[in-house]
Amino acid sequence: MNREDAKRLRLIATLAAAALSVTACSGGGGGSSTTGDPDPMTMEPAPMPDPTPPDPAAVTVSLADVRSGHMALAAGTVDIAAGGSMDHGDVTFTCAAGGDDCMVKVAADGAVTATGGTVTAMNSPAYQARLNAAAARVAAATKAAMTKEAAIAVEAAQTGDDGPGGADAATDHAVSITRNRAGTTVTIAVDGAAADDPTFMQTMDLGSGRTMHVRAMPADANGDVAEEVMVVSTDIEAPTAAPFAMVPGQELTVDADGVLASGNDAVAFDPGGALNSSNAGDAAVLGKVLSNAFAPGTEAELTFDGDDPEDNTDAAFTTAGSYNGAPGTYKCAGGAADCTVSIDAMGMLTAMSDGWIFTPGTGATSDVPDADYLHYGFWLKKTTDAMGAVTYDEVETFAASSVPASGNVGLVTGRATYRGGTTGVYVRNVYNRDGTIDRATSGHFAADASLTATFGQVNDAAGEGTIAPNQLYTLSGTIDSFRLSGGEANMWSAALHGDITAGSGEASGTAKGGVEGHDGSFSATFHGPVTDANSDPVQPHTVVGEFNAGFSNGSVAGAFGARKTME
Repeated sequence: MNREDAKRLRLIATLAAAALSVTACSGGGGGSSTTGDPDPMTMEPAPMPDPTPPDPAAVTVSLADVRSGHMALAAGTVDIAAGGSMDHGDVTFTCAAGGDDCMVKVAADGAVTATGGTVTAMNSPAYQARLNAAAARVAAATKAAMTKEAAIAVEAAQTGDDGPGGADAATDHAVSITRNRAGTTVTIAVDGAAADDPTFMQTMDLGSGRTMHVRAMPADANGDVAEEVMVVSTDIEAPTAAPFAMVPGQELTVDADGVLASGNDAVAFDPGGALNSSNAGDAAVLGKVLSNAFAPGTEAELTFDGDDPEDNTDAAFTTAGSYNGAPGTYKCAGGAADCTVSIDAMGMLTAMSDGWIFTPGTGATSDVPDADYLHYGFWLKKTTDAMGAVTYDEVETFAASSVPASGNVGLVTGRATYRGGTTGVYVRNVYNRDGTIDRATSGHFAADASLTATFGQVNDAAGEGTIAPNQLYTLSGTIDSFRLSGGEANMWSAALHGDITAGSGEASGTAKGGVEGHDGSFSATFHGPVTDANSDPVQPHTVVGEFNAGFSNGSVAGAFGARKTME
């Protein structure tokens, strides 16, 4: 075979192979195919290689250097040039210099991966600023709490009772409490205050008879603002309706013409002689008088006809009205003389002449206020400087009752259980491992009080005492279930134990919060009669007092009020 024949044979072979290749690619159907040459063993078409190069492997980005608490990252991608950084929510991503550009991907589940160069993550400046602000708030709250803790310690060390208003007797604050059908009103008077001084304003109803009152003074030359805060707790109840003539001071003493009478002829109430609101007693009576005839809408003295005895008809002025909420009629029954009333510019009745009588309607009732209630709480003074830093300057606790103190309880015998509530101020600390304070919070609290008083001996039928001698004239119990205004969890409980001084009806002793060698203290006073209508001894129905206690992670100062149970 010559050279030309060989060349022709190679060309034929090449063309034949090309034909086979075209046939394999077309699959006999004339369309394109992604398969290659047939496998020589199976004669099945082999897959064609993917001409697109694979993506670089995605690498998980560590968030170890991002402090916990950041907001969840939004799903999406972030392109970052090599050597650059970009914020994505609370995280700053950085693409290492000298390498490839980076693409960061945040999945819907928050997982973060990156392709390209090396990516690191840290807190974003905005998030770090929030962290710093939060840390500053914690530091400020801790610093303020330390001043309150110091004020609690001063209150705990007092041997006397400064009461609300602090150590300066000129600024003692008298608390008065009233309740009508509309609700309870707590009024706080400031002794020695100037007429234009700020007054206490109720700022919050804390529930269960507890209210908060604040008195803020104007800023001084340094921009410091002093505030007084009081929380008052009371168990005063709503008034009860009583028949008109059964209400003290509302006895029926005259007949329908104003003549002194008794029995069935006494049908009307005489408010008294001429009344003027400048007198406190008169003002109390005038405040109960109400009639449309006494409401001219402007300041005035109004005159009404009396009854001329020479006239056979009763010409005395009569009008509908009410006294202390009881409906009835007012009559000018002073004889021939006219009757007058005086109204001020505010529409208030300021004077009433002699001669008026009030006849209550059939079945009329008046509300009788609750006259047996207790109240307790705390007063504190704090200063906020121009930079917003708070210092608690002083804390005082107080407790009282509307009924007189029991006094000598020497003839009272047996045991009595008292249950009630407490309120006060607290500091709660969180400690580091080395015992130093990491942070602290403070606020006000409510808690439960359960006390047992053991008075004099009770003898059995054989004349033997039933109470151990060392338990006589003691007061003990617990204050627990502390509810803190900041919502902090706690297991606090204070155990009270002390002695009752029989001659005074007062008690005092320790309040143990569980910290060895750091006992707190309490003082208490019994209120209510110690004898009944037959002059037989009875146990006082109320005990009120103040206490302070230290716990392993905090301290409290407060006051309590409790009533005798039927147990």
